[in-house]
Amino acid sequence: MKFTYTYRSSDGQRHSDEMEGKSRDAVFAALRERGIKPIKVLPADNEMPVRPSRAVSYAIVSVLAAAVVVLGSALWWRYNRQNGSNAPYEVMTAQGPVSYTVAMPLPRQAIPGDRNRIVKARTAAFSLPAERFLARFAEPGRSSGLTPKEHDGLGETDFTAALREPIRIASTDFTEVIDLKRIVAGMKREMRTYIAGGGTVDGYLIELEKRQLLEISYRENAEKRLNEILASAIRDEETSGGKALPQEASHVKPAAPNPHTIESTPIQIDPMKAAYAYWLKANAQLQAMGIYPLALPDALRSYQMSLDIEE
Repeated sequence: MKFTYTYRSSDGQRHSDEMEGKSRDAVFAALRERGIKPIKVLPADNEMPVRPSRAVSYAIVSVLAAAVVVLGSALWWRYNRQNGSNAPYEVMTAQGPVSYTVAMPLPRQAIPGDRNRIVKARTAAFSLPAERFLARFAEPGRSSGLTPKEHDGLGETDFTAALREPIRIASTDFTEVIDLKRIVAGMKREMRTYIAGGGTVDGYLIELEKRQLLEISYRENAEKRLNEILASAIRDEETSGGKALPQEASHVKPAAPNPHTIESTPIQIDPMKAAYAYWLKANAQLQAMGIYPLALPDALRSYQMSLDIEE
């Protein structure tokens, strides 16, 4: 590359000349070696690099900035599409603004409230078929009428796709619908954990069926036992002419005879009281397992009211 340099001679006169060099610094160094102290070194006129105008520079910068924004937005959309964005958002409807938030997971449990709303929400509240399928097994102990083995025509890809999508709660959702959505969100989290541990979708659904059948069996056995105890209490009450006969408590160990009395009296238990006590105990255990409770039979309802009156 050719450079033009200017220097002063010993008589103080200014002189200009040209020199080839790789760079401006290289020319400076070569001149110093010759004993010349240049005032300035510039590229020759025909060697001047073409510089873009300021407007062109701004245009290039703007294009690059726009490209970065577009690329960043695409990456952000893809990430949130795969992982589910937790950010709430709002949608304007004819009835007004409706806000949406991601459903926080909730363990499987009985859902209190309007049963018609709950049953309807199993299909109406979910956009994905796999979520609607899981919703039928959301409440422990309730028969869905469909076994997970059948899959309702769904494949593994349907469930894995559903795991990537968050479940959102609308500000207009009823309490029953919110609970159901949160439970299904919890089931999806449970399925992710199961798969991350080496399991499969089919394996999780089989385990879900086993759990459900065990819960149904547990509740049915509790209800059967309550009916047996209550039937026995009612028979005793009818035999005694409307007054329940007390029974000896077989599970209570008799107290040691008092040497100061002639004979000891066995502990007696009211059969209706025993049935009511079993109903309370069974429902406490069912509640601990998330299973919906046993209904209070009419006979025990009357007994419960008599207890309230006595109190």
